[in-house]
Amino acid sequence: MKTKQWALALILTAAMGAATARSVPLVEPERVLLPTTAQTQAPRSADSVRAAIISGAQSLGWVVLKDEPGKLQLKYNKQNKHEVVIDAIYDAEGYQLKYVSSINMNYSGLDTGAEIHPGYNRWIANLIKTIGLVSQ
Repeated sequence: MKTKQWALALILTAAMGAATARSVPLVEPERVLLPTTAQTQAPRSADSVRAAIISGAQSLGWVVLKDEPGKLQLKYNKQNKHEVVIDAIYDAEGYQLKYVSSINMNYSGLDTGAEIHPGYNRWIANLIKTIGLVSQ
């Protein structure tokens, strides 16, 4: 019986260590400025930036939770294991993505800076890249 308890304790300790080892600094991306439209060189509208954010997000599996003028709230659920919620604050010139909350992402808002599962930073980078492709 003690052997089973010891083995369980080792497994739990290893699992907890792996969870904390997998945290990295949460990167808050800078505001993304979008160029004028390629065809007319005319400035974009806030509606066109909103549409690009939604189109790019949905193509990667993000869903819109809230849609207010100048702000979208988006959620990404990875295999029903990990979930993140972000705000996309936008205007006619561009947008900025901001962390709101997460589930099972090892988030820790430390005094020295927030930490999170490394997948979060990759998902945000992919989202920014995809929005840029859609907005061209």
